[in-house]
Amino acid sequence: MTLPEAVRVLVLGDGRDIPVLRRETLHILFPDDSNRALSAGISMLLEIGLLERIARGVYHNRAAVGNTERFIGLAVEGLRPGHMNYLSYESALANAGSLSQQPYWYTFATTGNPGEYSTRWGNLSFRHTNRSRREIVAKTVVDEHGGYAVAHPTLALEDLRRANPALVPSIDEDDHEEIVAEWGPYRG
Repeated sequence: MTLPEAVRVLVLGDGRDIPVLRRETLHILFPDDSNRALSAGISMLLEIGLLERIARGVYHNRAAVGNTERFIGLAVEGLRPGHMNYLSYESALANAGSLSQQPYWYTFATTGNPGEYSTRWGNLSFRHTNRSRREIVAKTVVDEHGGYAVAHPTLALEDLRRANPALVPSIDEDDHEEIVAEWGPYRG
């Protein structure tokens, strides 16, 4: 990959519509590159600032247009492709209003591996869950702005009880019950 090729594909071409690129996607966009040439090209693009590393093998295409408010959802998909991921724990409870402190992290339950990542849009934390796909789909809604699934407040509280029971007393039960009523029925 040369710089003119990269500009043609990532700035002016199809890559412009892809804000989060996995290494596999870059292989598709630059099919003639060997693994070595692709690695050298990625290094060059990181050095000049066209790509920004989110995690090993996952990059932000800084030339991509729009989608900044959806970036967290796109980053989650890029970091845990093929897995079910949903905002939960203290993050979902704070967003719903059950928890007064706003956490520093977006904490997601995932059927994939746990991990933590720091991006300029926010810190992402993944905690493994054994919940089934069916259960996750039934007990989450998609946040239209962020593009990621969010746990029903009851599910988020169940997840928090399992992962960090010390935080549970900081939840105002009256506020939580009000929020649960606003969300509607919980298919527990």
